[in-house]
This record gives sequence, C-alpha cells and structure tokens, in this order.
Amino acid sequence: MARLHPLRNVLAILGIALGVAVAVCFLPENSYQRWQLLKGTFQGNAVWMYERIHFDPRPIDVVFIGPSRTDRGVDPERLQRDLAGLGAGAGKPVRVVNFALPQGGRNVNAVIFEELLEAKSPRLVVIGVIEKPSRLGHPAFKYIAPRGMIVQPGYAGNLNYLQDLIYLPYRQMQLFAADVAPGLSGLTKSFDAKTYKPDQVQPKVIEIFDGTMRSATQPATEAELEQGVYKLEAGTRPPILPDRFADIEFGDERYFIRRIAAAARSKGVKVAFLFIPYYSGPDRVLEEPFYRQFGPVWSAGYLAPQANLYSDYAHLTVDGAGVLTDWLAPQVAAMLSAPEPAR
Repeated sequence: MARLHPLRNVLAILGIALGVAVAVCFLPENSYQRWQLLKGTFQGNAVWMYERIHFDPRPIDVVFIGPSRTDRGVDPERLQRDLAGLGAGAGKPVRVVNFALPQGGRNVNAVIFEELLEAKSPRLVVIGVIEKPSRLGHPAFKYIAPRGMIVQPGYAGNLNYLQDLIYLPYRQMQLFAADVAPGLSGLTKSFDAKTYKPDQVQPKVIEIFDGTMRSATQPATEAELEQGVYKLEAGTRPPILPDRFADIEFGDERYFIRRIAAAARSKGVKVAFLFIPYYSGPDRVLEEPFYRQFGPVWSAGYLAPQANLYSDYAHLTVDGAGVLTDWLAPQVAAMLSAPEPAR
C-alpha cells in the first residue's frame, strides 16, 4: 500500500489553487463594468467619471484629482463660469471636472488620470494635496485599477499589496461572469444616455464626522470643529523615517505623483497642486518641496481660521467651496495661458 505524503499533497493542492487563481486573472473583462463595481458605494461617483470620459463628447480642459477635501472644496460649474468671466479659453468654454474621490490614497488618482488620457486631451491637471500624505493606497484602487497596476505596484513598501492581489482573482471572475451574463450581475455593458447626468452636482446633504447628516450649506459649530480637529490630530503620525527614506514611507504618494506627472508631461498637460487645510490647521505642506518639482503649489491656507466656511473639521460648506473656487479661478486662468510644458 502506497505511503501517503501529507505535506506533498498539501503543496500540490496549493500549487493547483495558485495556478487557477493566476489563470483566472487573465479572463476577459469589460472596463466599464469594472468601474461599476463601485456603484452604490461611498466611491460611486467613479462610475460617472468613466461615463464622462468615454461617453460624453464634450472635451475636458481642466481636471481636479485628489481626496475628499478637493471633492468638496472645488465647484467645477462655478469655476467654468469664473474662467469665462476672466476671458480664459480664447472665446471657447473651458470645461472643468472634479474627479476627486473621498478618502486618501494617490494610486486611485493615477488610475483616473490615466483613464482620462485615453480618451480626452486635458490642458491642466490640479492635484489636491493635504498637510501630510497618506502612507496607504486608496480603498477603491483594487476595484477599478487595471490588473497590471495591481500585480505590479511600482514601489516597495506597498502595505495594501497582498490584500489587493488576493482580491484580484475574485474580481476577475465576477467581471467575466458579468461580461457573459450582464443581466444577472447588475453590471451593464451598454451606456444609457437617458440616465446619464452630464453635469456634476455638488452634494446638498453630507455626512459629518459623527455619522449624522446635515445640509452642505450649514457650517459646523465651533465645538464640532474643535472635536473633529482633536480626533484628526490625535490620529496623525509624523514621519517616522529620515527624509532620505521618504520614497519608502510615503511610497504611494511619491511613486504615483511621479507617474501622474510623467503621464501629463508625455501629453503636454500642465500640472499644479492645490492645498486645502483643515480647520485651524497648518498652512504648510510637508511634501511641498517634492511637489514643486512638477508644478506650482497653490495654498489655500487662508481658509484655516474661518470656521463659518467649514461643514466639518476637514471639509468646506457650499459657501466655502464658492470662496475657494473664486480665489482659484485667476490662478487656473494664468496657468492655462502659460506656455505648454516640454514633452
């Protein structure tokens, strides 16, 4: 009777499972359906971004990418009107979109920007930054990133790498099934112009830090702002490693900023950075010298002491977004009229 080799059997099973997982990752997919994986979630606006890029014939001249402060702080419709009033665009409307998503993580901004460059020819990308970058990638990255970006993270020290990679086979099986039978998955393959909203609408109701909801026009109280700032600052960790190891500690930020800047340069797109502070926060950006290698840094630090403009400790009200947008317009106009960067 043949002897059993439990370890050999376990290794064989693991090898087969790994081979199947790798094979599954090469299944065909529909990229529109991939972005729809975020439909109905906190990051659901990504679906509109894909539709605006690929199914809306209007150009995109200026695009904002970044975290929730950028999402809530820049009103693209107002900025378009301001730019028209300043005479930007040489008689043609300057089309502005805000492609920022809630939460931090620079990798997802690179996914969005590279998707944009596949179909549009923007003139300026404005990257929203905060006082200290996140050490982690964005939670939406594993849902919408091309499989190659997930398999090859591009930098050492990616703390989300394993969980993103483990999710990939399941995602590809889900997308393959949706591609074969879209009616069963709820992920459509065809664009419906009737349900598409061409213009981005700023939120009228928002969730504040304690989980309650209120109008986006209503400022927070001083007590709410102070409580939020206390929680934010208590959970903020200063750089742990010496400056020479910043590419490791802040690998997500530095690698993908370089990648975005390189993609922009290759297409003749100008790059700028926008800093929006939290209430009472610093007016300086930790990574400002790094960012200035690629473009100017516009600091809206003047907003920090103005409690009446904040809906919570980190985000502006609708009125606050109007103040920021009007302040931003001349700088965007000047950037658009500046010579194009060398490719």
